[in-house]
Amino acid sequence: MTQEERLIQIKKLLKEKHQLSTRKLAEHFQISFDTARRNVIHLTSTGQAIRIHGGLMEIDQNSVPDFLARNQIQSPIKLKMAKMAKRFVHPGQCDFIGSSTILKQLCPLLNGMDLQVVTNSIDNALSMLTSEIPSVRLLGGLIKRYIYSEAALETIRKIHFNTAFIGASKIRADGVYTPRMEDAEIVRTAIARANQVVLVAEKFKFTNISSSPYMSALLNKVDVLITDTSLTEEQRSLFDSKTQIIPILKE
Repeated sequence: MTQEERLIQIKKLLKEKHQLSTRKLAEHFQISFDTARRNVIHLTSTGQAIRIHGGLMEIDQNSVPDFLARNQIQSPIKLKMAKMAKRFVHPGQCDFIGSSTILKQLCPLLNGMDLQVVTNSIDNALSMLTSEIPSVRLLGGLIKRYIYSEAALETIRKIHFNTAFIGASKIRADGVYTPRMEDAEIVRTAIARANQVVLVAEKFKFTNISSSPYMSALLNKVDVLITDTSLTEEQRSLFDSKTQIIPILKE
């Protein structure tokens, strides 16, 4: 069993048991304690589980409280992905930045840059309030993990974006998916008004077992994918041949 296959099995076990010890994982998969510990660190550092003493605990990817818990995870991998995304931000642009724990880490990196940012995320907006630039427009409406309203959609339809930065809860063979219909609609509308689409998503989003039924983007609309580790050939083949795929960790 490869490490990737084992990580998927650990997440399935976690969904059943809700909490697992590192020692039990080592026994279950007949691997060394150090290997099990590295698997625990990988899952918790990428926001797929919560680290607890002696093991890990399940995160419900669809709930708002658990989104807030994931939001507090200081992941060096997510920060590296955010720094890579920053390379696609240039002064003078007007960009859309969607709701995502990775994109939240991108926003503070933009402080002091002369550009305009439109977002439906309160966290993103707050992260850019330490300086007068960039100019930040927070869309108005019903507050969930994000902000949604018909007025927000109408505002987006009147703006031309250089780049739309989007996240993902799950990536299927036909597109990028999210747990909430309203969030998907905001992202689809922004993509339709953008020259370029940059998707930031860890590799595990291809095998994520959480329920995410709403498509926010077709894969052929993605110009750049920033991910953590190299994709399989099958995963790469889902995207257009012109899509730039950037893994930030070298294997």
